[in-house]
Amino acid sequence: MKDLPTQQALSPLSKGELSPTFIASERLRRKQIVNGVLLVIVVFQLVQLPGAMLMETPMALATVLLGLALCAVAFVFNQFGKLTVVGILLILVVDLGCGLMLLTSSFGMGMGMGMSMGLGVADLPVLDLLIISELIAVSLLPPASVFLVGLSNILFIVAVFAFVPRSPELNMFMNSSMAYNAVMQPLILQVVVGVVAYLWVRSARLALARVDRAEEIAQLQGREAELLRHEAERSHQLEQGSEHLLQVLVRAANGEVGVRASLPQENVLWRVGNAVNLLLSRLHRVNLAESENKRLRRANVRLTQQVYERDVSHQHAPATPQSQPLQPPAQPWFTPSTNPGRRNW
Repeated sequence: MKDLPTQQALSPLSKGELSPTFIASERLRRKQIVNGVLLVIVVFQLVQLPGAMLMETPMALATVLLGLALCAVAFVFNQFGKLTVVGILLILVVDLGCGLMLLTSSFGMGMGMGMSMGLGVADLPVLDLLIISELIAVSLLPPASVFLVGLSNILFIVAVFAFVPRSPELNMFMNSSMAYNAVMQPLILQVVVGVVAYLWVRSARLALARVDRAEEIAQLQGREAELLRHEAERSHQLEQGSEHLLQVLVRAANGEVGVRASLPQENVLWRVGNAVNLLLSRLHRVNLAESENKRLRRANVRLTQQVYERDVSHQHAPATPQSQPLQPPAQPWFTPSTNPGRRNW
């Protein structure tokens, strides 16, 4: 088998080049990932449910219930094999959960009356959780979709810093020298995670596709070797069978009456050998019938010759008294009447 060029080996594989086995295994892998991610998100939402109920705020409770509802819808679509829809729903669960969590903290929902309103310093790590949506996108959707999800997350982070009300503590923090790092950290995290995840998933899929192609080529080579072996065995059987049939026909032509072909049943010329045996049997019966016919003709000729010779010998034999037939006595001129009283004239 020829080695593929390096440039062709490193190029992405098109969908038409992927085997049905690889596509089916990739679909099964995505379905298993969906099941795992769904389980993790549902457990996370259930853990957040008691806290949302203790906060006694409609927004927090609605966030958790919305996440559970989206997980239920994603589970239903997963049963029908709609993995793309399931991936989008899971991304919405993560992004909406983080967004509503930030909005709840920003507008003071659930806080005490004496507490300040606005986005606090403690809420900044929530922005880092947005990378979960990138990981879901790169795992369940086409790998390039991670950049679209990352871009939307970056725009959301910028909007949070630009438009969401801040607490006094966060204002003091943003006026310090650490403000640049606080803003750039979630943005850089989105870019780095998106690029690394894309490269890793793309290389993994290419490696799996090449492995699948190598397995398919190995199977094809195995089938080709098996076909060549069967072809060689078939050619050997043809050669042996034809040689055996030729010897049988030569021996039959030389006068061997009882010669017959004896090919095994697995030989490809077995049926031809049976036909040759049938032909030889019929020729033998024809020869026997012809021999019997010749014998009958010779016997007929011999009997005919004997009858002819006997007739000829009877014609040339001298006449003898014994051989002449007896003549009947002459009829008298008159016959005496049996009645004595009547005169015969």
